[in-house]
Amino acid sequence: MSNRIAIIVVTYNSAKWIANCLRSVFSAKGRPDLPLGGASGWDVIVVDNASSDNSADIVELEFPQVDLIRLKENTGFVGGNNLGIERALSKGCDYVFLLNPDTEIEPNCLPEIIKVAEKDKVGIVQAMLLLGKERNLTNNVGNALHYLGFGFVKHYREHASQWLNGVEPLEIGYASGAAMLIKRDVLEKIGVLDKKLFSYNEDQDLCWRARLAGYKIMLAPKAIVYHYYEFSRNKLKFYWNERNRWVLLLQNYSVKTLLLLSPILFAIELMMLVYSLLGGWLHLKLKSYTWIIAQSSLILRDRRHVQSMRKLSDKEVMQHMDSKLEMSEVSNPILKYIVSPFVQTYFEIVKIFI
Repeated sequence: MSNRIAIIVVTYNSAKWIANCLRSVFSAKGRPDLPLGGASGWDVIVVDNASSDNSADIVELEFPQVDLIRLKENTGFVGGNNLGIERALSKGCDYVFLLNPDTEIEPNCLPEIIKVAEKDKVGIVQAMLLLGKERNLTNNVGNALHYLGFGFVKHYREHASQWLNGVEPLEIGYASGAAMLIKRDVLEKIGVLDKKLFSYNEDQDLCWRARLAGYKIMLAPKAIVYHYYEFSRNKLKFYWNERNRWVLLLQNYSVKTLLLLSPILFAIELMMLVYSLLGGWLHLKLKSYTWIIAQSSLILRDRRHVQSMRKLSDKEVMQHMDSKLEMSEVSNPILKYIVSPFVQTYFEIVKIFI
């Protein structure tokens, strides 16, 4: 590899995983000899989000070559990665590779993902994520960017062989922040992760902004990363997802598109209110509204910035969006047979006018 890369790992009580992750990183191909990389090498930056376990101590003792940043408070996935990105850009890195601590990379991952990144108009590339405990199955082959602002994993738990044998790099809805390579010029043009989001939807937003600015979002099938993924569902996660989904919609769509989508957005919002009531998290759904109102001036400011960078129309961006609501971890007949067909039909109609 001829370009310098910074691998950024954000830890938060990650003692269970971090040593295995970093061992795989330092066994990767395409790097110079230790210590830290040079003009044609790479750096490893670990940002610890005030862990209460010994995550940072493990890094400091076992991997002294790592550039370790210890924080006194938890700044979330967004804050930690933004600090790492800032450090990487100050070092002159051409790429940053965001990597979850509960991952393990294959030795040829970095050269393979760089190959895809060097293609024309590519801005962000996701590695092929396989399940760490079931390595013959997929974890994430690119996320779906739904036109209503939802983001979800596609092709979960499929046989990995169908994706690893002869599949060429392909465009995806958006890349997972668990293993995502970003070009320096993308960050310089569109900015870093949106700090308002704190956690969840930040990778979705970054890729949406990059697409608006004219960049392609790709999957590198030969750049393999094993992810020790565990699905979790909790009320607070729903709050973050719903709150941040509306930030993405309000900042990234044009006014015309928002107006055309307003009837379906209103209908889905009623459905989400009922869903939150039945699930016992209505108070969190209502809290998301109060937060959005309180942050409205900041959202409008960031919206102006996003729209000023726009090179593609919403119609062009929608070519890479999904209309079918199919969340891999959720099986619901009402969602599958009633809501999703209705949402798909609306999408096909509204596209004519966007």
